[in-house]
Amino acid sequence: MGTGRGMASNGGASERRGWEAEAARLVRSARNRDGFIGPADIERAGFGRHHISRMVRSGLIERVAPGWYRSTALQWSFEARQRQAAIIAERSDGGLGLHSALHWQGFGDRPPKVQLIVPRGRRPEVGKRKLTTSTDLMPSDFRRHKALMVTTATRSLIDAARHLQADELHELISDTVKAGLATDDDIALRFLELTKRGRPTGPLRLVLSTRSDWIGPEVNSYERRFEGIVDAGRFPRPLRQYRVVCDGHVYYLDYTWLDFLRWSECDSMLAHSSQEALARDHERQNRVIETTGMVPLRFTYRDVNERPDYVDERLARHLPRVG
Repeated sequence: MGTGRGMASNGGASERRGWEAEAARLVRSARNRDGFIGPADIERAGFGRHHISRMVRSGLIERVAPGWYRSTALQWSFEARQRQAAIIAERSDGGLGLHSALHWQGFGDRPPKVQLIVPRGRRPEVGKRKLTTSTDLMPSDFRRHKALMVTTATRSLIDAARHLQADELHELISDTVKAGLATDDDIALRFLELTKRGRPTGPLRLVLSTRSDWIGPEVNSYERRFEGIVDAGRFPRPLRQYRVVCDGHVYYLDYTWLDFLRWSECDSMLAHSSQEALARDHERQNRVIETTGMVPLRFTYRDVNERPDYVDERLARHLPRVG
């Protein structure tokens, strides 16, 4: 008959073997994720913090991001580094962007460096990865694909456009449309919204002008349709892109009627995409009003496209009809 100490020893050895088996199972299950083990994996395994600490001390896993670990049995590949960077960027409301996001979704070549995008003001610790910050990111600009947060194909194409040739853009857009991730018009409309912020576009405008009626080589569809409403309503023709300097800030107003102290702008879906964007928009409008004394008339893309009678009615409250 064994002693109490022997029984305790056997029980401890049995417990240790059971824990080792569970730990090994957790590590094996992560192989199809480049060896990454996240909070959800740990919770499903029923492991506590002390179990994870024990696995780290034993050399089974290593910490790669807050709350995330990786098997030490696997080599670090480009894909693994990319996954690690995306996990870190997501903690700052970002993810894979530009060419990295396109490649992760199955489009284009793999970039030489991992490319990430986060909102302006966020600075995640991502080492030597290429980090882009943006003031106009929206939640709808991201999707989760193969467990990682990436910018949508539409947003990725627009962001990467200035680094691509026209034929490359045509091919990428065609592949995106064929995959059912966007239409030519989806890309064109998002392009119009983002270029309102003055971003460089490379050859994308010209490419889209051959694929969507929303885009012209020089004048976009919103401008054509708005000017059509002005002409049909017999309102005075406005100045386009009128330059205003306010307290050292330079702004360009879409349409201005100087004789009537009125100006008009198109509000995209980006106008109130965040508290910061809303504050910037209000600051800009207040500066223009205080400097010029002009009254703003604000319309959306959908107002101009789908409710021209409403736009005409609003303009008639502020402008005379001529002719």
